[in-house]
Amino acid sequence: MPAVEAWLLGGPADGRITSIEVDENGFLPQLLILPQSGAYLGIREHPSPPAQYRYVRCDGEDDPPTFQYDGPLPHDE
Repeated sequence: MPAVEAWLLGGPADGRITSIEVDENGFLPQLLILPQSGAYLGIREHPSPPAQYRYVRCDGEDDPPTFQYDGPLPHDE
């Protein structure tokens, strides 16, 4: 799938440019769900479950396309 570079504002990906896949008609999604996971050193034996973060496309911001952080998703979504 082709991709374009988009700017992410706020949240864990603040200030980053990343590739976002476009649909079959060449359009970007209105909503991104970005998973983030990692292993942590400490008293736990297992890494924490991945966290998912929501970014919403900003209207009128097309050069480059911009997505604004909208918060974490609850673990059950």
